[in-house]
Order: sequence, then C-alpha cells, then structure tokens
Amino acid sequence: MLNNLYGYTLDALGDYLVQNKFKKFNATQVFEWVYQKKAQDFDLMSNLNKELRDHLSREFSLSNLPIELKQTSSDGTIKYLFVLEDGYLIESVLMRHEYGLSLCVTSQVGCNMGCSFCAKIGRASCRERV
Repeated sequence: MLNNLYGYTLDALGDYLVQNKFKKFNATQVFEWVYQKKAQDFDLMSNLNKELRDHLSREFSLSNLPIELKQTSSDGTIKYLFVLEDGYLIESVLMRHEYGLSLCVTSQVGCNMGCSFCAKIGRASCRERV
C-alpha cells in the first residue's frame, strides 16, 4: 500500500527525500504543488525532475477520504461519513453557531464519545467496513 502524502509534515517529507537521495528543498516544492496549487497528480509537478516525480508516484498517494454519506440538517449542521483506505468508517460534523463554526473530527475508528450531534448512520456503524 502506498503512503499517503497528506500524512507527512514538511520536515518528515524532507527527511524522507534526503534518505532516498533527493534534495530536502524538494519537499517545499511538493508541498507548494499539493497545498497551494491543489495538484492531485505528481506528473503535474513540472519543477520536479522526472526521476523524483516517478519515485513519488511509486511510493505515495494523494488520495482524499471518499465521502460515503453527507447529511445536512435544518439548522445547517453537516454530518459526513468518510471511508478510510482499509474500508473502515469515521465521522465528522460541521456545526454552525452564532459565534462561528465548530468542527468535530473523529480521529479513530469506532469513536465511543456518544455526542448527540454525531451521525451514527443507521445502516453501518463506524466500526464496520463498507
């Protein structure tokens, strides 16, 4: 399975590149493509040499979490059910308040907090694979 590039900090990617005989500054170039230019394909990163682009394509993915289900309530709360690469599910909830927005992000499969605003989708609990 490929490493997801979004799991790397700038320093961690720089260290990885140096260990693999590339330049540390290439990490900054990759981050600019991914986070500023929103590139989803290493081949688009034209200021990286072909050897590095090929290496990144072999070793890393740029995948986002697919949305299994999105629910919007009448008060504007939005509940998301995401599918992890291993098929397990996690939830996130965006809540609107007078003072601004609040976001609950589940960081583990099978969150047992029991928050009243959480989706707890009927057909599949967070602990099940899809």
